[in-house]
Amino acid sequence: MIKRGRPLLVVAAVGAFLIVAVSVVVVVSLIRDDVASRACPAQLQADESKVRSDRNWTEMDLPGVGDYAEVHWQLRAAGDPCLRAPGPTDWHYQGVIRLRPEDATALAQGYSDWQSVPVSATPSPGGYEWDTPSQMWSALVPFVPVGVSWSHSLSYANTQFQHGRWGDLYLDPDKTVAFFVLYDH
Repeated sequence: MIKRGRPLLVVAAVGAFLIVAVSVVVVVSLIRDDVASRACPAQLQADESKVRSDRNWTEMDLPGVGDYAEVHWQLRAAGDPCLRAPGPTDWHYQGVIRLRPEDATALAQGYSDWQSVPVSATPSPGGYEWDTPSQMWSALVPFVPVGVSWSHSLSYANTQFQHGRWGDLYLDPDKTVAFFVLYDH
């Protein structure tokens, strides 16, 4: 005589174990996500306030800057990366680059339409599409030399920022410094 009830009991026990195990995994995941989502705004604020000096920016990102002497930059989230909704977050960058004199000169001579930028200039269609030096984030201001006189080339902006990033660049070739704004999208 074969006992048919025993295999059914084993299947039921395994099924119950799997239900409990999956439930535990789901609960732990929800708790971890909740803890991470509460920590995210503080981490984002810390990341956004940090002034970075690593050399992330290349000729591909900012054509004409060459092998610059130093850079100070910050990032800001254009949206809320702490939301649980899927999808990428767009990032906004600003930075001040200390150029080598020969690169500043070459950049200035490479475009014939550099125009002086008014101190209070703000974005406007057909002019300055993105942030201007007057909108520089306060933590970057100490890296700008005293007496800087920014200039802007619309042809540089139109020809250089068409490949996955939007942005602009302002230059003072005499002070060998540039201010950039970039938007990843």
